Order: sequence, then C-alpha cells, then structure tokens
Amino acid sequence: MRHVIAGNWKMYKDSEQARKYFQELGSRAAPDASRVEVLMFPGFVALGSLACQGVVPSWVSLGAQDVSSEPEGAFTGEVSPSMIRAAGGTFVLLGHSERRHVVGESDALVRAKLLNAVQGGLSPVLCIGESLKEREEGRVREVLFRQLDSALAGACITPAMRLMIAYEPVWAIGTGVNALPVQIDEAHALVRERITELLGPGIARDVPILYGGSIKPANFAEIIALKSVDGGLVGGVSLSPVTFMELVTMAAG
Repeated sequence: MRHVIAGNWKMYKDSEQARKYFQELGSRAAPDASRVEVLMFPGFVALGSLACQGVVPSWVSLGAQDVSSEPEGAFTGEVSPSMIRAAGGTFVLLGHSERRHVVGESDALVRAKLLNAVQGGLSPVLCIGESLKEREEGRVREVLFRQLDSALAGACITPAMRLMIAYEPVWAIGTGVNALPVQIDEAHALVRERITELLGPGIARDVPILYGGSIKPANFAEIIALKSVDGGLVGGVSLSPVTFMELVTMAAG
C-alpha cells in the first residue's frame, strides 16, 4: 500500500494565499504516484476558489474539512457533499478532534456526516483519538472502539469509497508533543483490529490508517517507517509548501 500524506490547513489561507501556495507546490517535481498519494484540505472559501484557477497540481487531490449531515435544505452555514464536489473536492475530513472537542460534535453527528458524505460521493477521512485524560485512565481501546463503532457499524463501506482512518491523539495535536512509536503502533493495531471486525478483512486490509499529531520533518521519518502507519495527517507543517514537500518526499521513500 502506498503512503498517504494529507495536509489540513484548518482556518488559515485565503483564496489568494491558496493560489500562491499551489503555484509554488506545482513548480516542484511531482512525486512518484505509485509510492505516495497527496491530499490537501483547504478551508471552504479557498476550496471553492481553486476550482476555476487551474493551479492545483494534478498529483494533489482536494478535500473539505467538514460536511453537513444533510444533503441539502434550510441549514444556514452548512455545506453539502454536492457543493464540495462542485468545488473540486473528492475527500472530506470527519470527526477531527477540533470538531469533536472544540465545536462539540457527538459520535452520532459524526456518523450522520459520514453516511451523508459517502452517499454524496465523497471519500471520508475519519478522525479518531483519545484525550490525555482518557489515555491516563487506560481507556484508549474503549475510546477508539467507541468512535469506530459509532461511525462505521452497519455502514455499507465499499473499496470505491476510499475510506481512510486518521488516528490523532488529542494530547499530541498542536502541542509539540508526539506519541512514542510504541504508542502509535499500539493504537494503530487497535484500529486495524476493530475495522477488520466491523468491515471484514477484505475491506479493512485496504483502509489506510494515518497518524496525526505534531508531525514535522524532524520526527516524520521515524513515524512513517512504522509498518502500522500508512501515512500522515499534517496540520501546521502543511501550511508551508517547502516543509510539506519534505514530508511528501519522505513518504515516497
């Protein structure tokens, strides 16, 4: 399985900044597509403006940072799967820790968004992870299984949906603290175990499990070398095309 590198811009970069970013990224040599897949998640406004500018390199797939739980309707401020696809997005982040812990999204809402996303033709990147308190209480398995069960149990997931799972320990996001290799391995093993039970070995085998948590060039080589890690979900470091390409190069090996 090739590695996946996904950049999450969060609430950074307006349309012009996004255009300049991709112009610089596109000036660099394309990575080996057989070894690495590159995704980028701009904010909604930047995503919408990029569709008509023609500056995004062909080797980068775009996605949205969130999606509504409804296909359309009187839901002020929400964005539907069809709107995302019309703007050139093919992927969507779901259940990111900032959505769960800052905005207050429930497991049930994340599931509703996932079902709406796949029904609307988007490939979901499902984010899961425990808080520091939950880890200290020895509840990592319980939390990861609960989040996976809620989002995926009974869902009709097919290979064409391109489901990905991003394990992002909340205590290691934007803190400068990174999970130890043994902690990453243990968490990813739990995720692989559970999605195999939920989806069956045939589907689960091809679901990439990404790690996200204070990734930077200084620590990424060690992380991506782990057999349990199929790629990375990158936050702050993805804001620079220079450092982002460093990670892409590492992932391509």
